[in-house]
Amino acid sequence: MKLRLRFLFGMMLIMPVLAFSQNQNCVDFETLTLGTNYGNGINAQGEVIFTQSDIPVSVEYFEWTGGGGMFGTANVMDGTSVFGTMNSMWTNNINLGFDFTGIGYVPNRVSFDYADFGGNENISVNGEPIFAGELDMAPMPPGISMVITNMGTYMKATLYGPVTKLIVGGQEFQLDNICAMLVEDTGPCVEFETLPMGQEYGNGFNLQGEVILTENGIDVSVEYFDWLGGGGTFGNCQVIDGTSYFNTGQAMWTSNINLKFDFTNYTYTVNWVSFDFYDGGGEENFSLNGQPNFVGEIEDWMLPPQFTLGITDMGTYKHCVISGNAVITSFQFGGQEYAIDNICAGYVDDPGDCVDFEYLAMGATFGDGFDPMGSMIFEENDIPVFVEWFEWVGGGGTFGNCHVIDGDPTYGTGQAMWTSNINLRFEVPTYPASTWITFDYSDFGGNENIGVNGHPLFVGEISAAVLPAGFAMSITNMGAYNQATIQYSDGIITELVIGGQEFTIDNICPSRNVGVDDLYDENKKVSLGQNFPNPFSSHTVIPFGVTETTDITLIVYDQLGREVAVLADAAFGPGDYELNWDASTVTKGIYFYQLRTGTDTQTRKMLVE
Repeated sequence: MKLRLRFLFGMMLIMPVLAFSQNQNCVDFETLTLGTNYGNGINAQGEVIFTQSDIPVSVEYFEWTGGGGMFGTANVMDGTSVFGTMNSMWTNNINLGFDFTGIGYVPNRVSFDYADFGGNENISVNGEPIFAGELDMAPMPPGISMVITNMGTYMKATLYGPVTKLIVGGQEFQLDNICAMLVEDTGPCVEFETLPMGQEYGNGFNLQGEVILTENGIDVSVEYFDWLGGGGTFGNCQVIDGTSYFNTGQAMWTSNINLKFDFTNYTYTVNWVSFDFYDGGGEENFSLNGQPNFVGEIEDWMLPPQFTLGITDMGTYKHCVISGNAVITSFQFGGQEYAIDNICAGYVDDPGDCVDFEYLAMGATFGDGFDPMGSMIFEENDIPVFVEWFEWVGGGGTFGNCHVIDGDPTYGTGQAMWTSNINLRFEVPTYPASTWITFDYSDFGGNENIGVNGHPLFVGEISAAVLPAGFAMSITNMGAYNQATIQYSDGIITELVIGGQEFTIDNICPSRNVGVDDLYDENKKVSLGQNFPNPFSSHTVIPFGVTETTDITLIVYDQLGREVAVLADAAFGPGDYELNWDASTVTKGIYFYQLRTGTDTQTRKMLVE
């Protein structure tokens, strides 16, 4: 597939990567001996009693509500019945101090599990005065918030914000699993991982249009929600545990409110957006580029003509992709009982000569019920693509459907098109003239149609196809798929019609019979060619051409956008060049190589098998 990705991170059009990293250090008391006692008569106040995971743990004075206090005792006890794990610590009028300054980072999230069997508790964060009372009433210092979650047999308290020290204890108070974490956002998505669990936004908290979060350069604001039939409201949204819906981290629950994602300050131009959602009921709002809200179900939303919409059922949630050949500046959506997560944005730029369906949204469907027969459904690289009637063996036919699928299992790269009793017609540009055309296909059953330059269709098995005089077709078995090449010796190819009953196609590439010198664009200083061989297992060659002396860098990236290798960083004079890349030490998968000058960036995709 000839695809330039100016900005792409992991499984872009299938499922977003969990885009945050996490360091974690925990104290779980498992290194201590069951029944060991600490505190009054055994240790001095402030004494460190043990260190686990680089976190020193000390015993501290306990303060009572109303004044006074004492230095009581703590002992290691079995925590199985309460926490489901071995050792825990029982505190009786004593506090434990946890010092996180030696773990090598400043945690921005600290959690601990506890069970309160009576009396009051103490808590202090970052050296602030001790609060004495019930934990759920404790105030936090500026920049810190605490969320307490009922876990059934115990409670989990989570502190959000930079925490260097924690003191906590009680009168009849059991404690376990004190964990310090550094949660960092490293991806191109908004996933709400850095927000406090349980935090609310919207009515009573924010003004309409107020930005509540900026993540990866994407501003997120809270907006008015429109109702079906007229009217609307400004409701609320809340950070929730997204595990049961999306299997990862945190998510946002929206209740009669919209979230607007503004890409104008984003690092890259955006022409695709993906997101995950769970619809619990009611209606939703959707708006692209500031257009009026669509109110209803997303499956009924009619996007602007330059964009396509694809929805994939992931089981407990749905994954949606909006993609097109125009810029997306903002995307606004929300619902009445609606959870959202992993809002990702990027830019797909295809400079090649092929139709490879990469501009389309995964799952986008065309044909019967979606498009009139003979209508153009999209255009890629100046090649308009139309949906057409399908003919059956023995006569008759139908106008079926086609939809965008993941092409990786079959073709090893990106997206492909599944056809079910429908033909696709590709109008081939006459300049530059094409005397041959190639396409990849895989036949899973039934018969196929194929036609060229307006001639009657051949109906049957494509391997037995008879084309008009002057046309010759050869088929090469590529393993999981076949590659067909059609050559016209008496003129140029202006049209290809192809489809099937259970038939996938990809990489429809018209080409001229040209020499090596013609591979490069004369109007550019540099042109990047496709690597060969591709796919490959260990070594490959990357060609590029230079028309005038210029500084060039050529870098290999993985699917997460991480730099893998720098193959060139120097000035190159006019000529054709080939760079070798040794991929024997990298894992199998898709990689991207990018050539940059001061004024141009070109990217291509390759597959390591």
